[in-house]
Amino acid sequence: LPQQQQQQQPQPEPELEPQRNGSLPPGWKEVWDADTASWYYADLEAQTTAWEPPPAHKRGDWSRLTDAHDQVYWSSESLGLSFFERSGDEWRRLLDEDGRHYWSCPQRGLRFFEGG
Repeated sequence: LPQQQQQQQPQPEPELEPQRNGSLPPGWKEVWDADTASWYYADLEAQTTAWEPPPAHKRGDWSRLTDAHDQVYWSSESLGLSFFERSGDEWRRLLDEDGRHYWSCPQRGLRFFEGG
């Protein structure tokens, strides 16, 4: 009997544009999974993944300011929070895979992009 060649099923191609259109929060990435032909979401900072997208990123009211001693700090009036860039406390400045800087405070569960 001649051997039958198995035809491979073509893999679905990922959509050209991620569904979230850049509204992912800082530190998150949309990743194509060829096995399920679906997007999943990876929080690269926390090293977790989810099939459901995280809540869309909303620009807060964070402002970069300078005090009387030329110390640079960030402030959010709506949250009633501020921190100095060089304080070395709970806030960290990180770079996402798209080259955007953001600030993260895991203890408070807060993240924001610089400049929006």
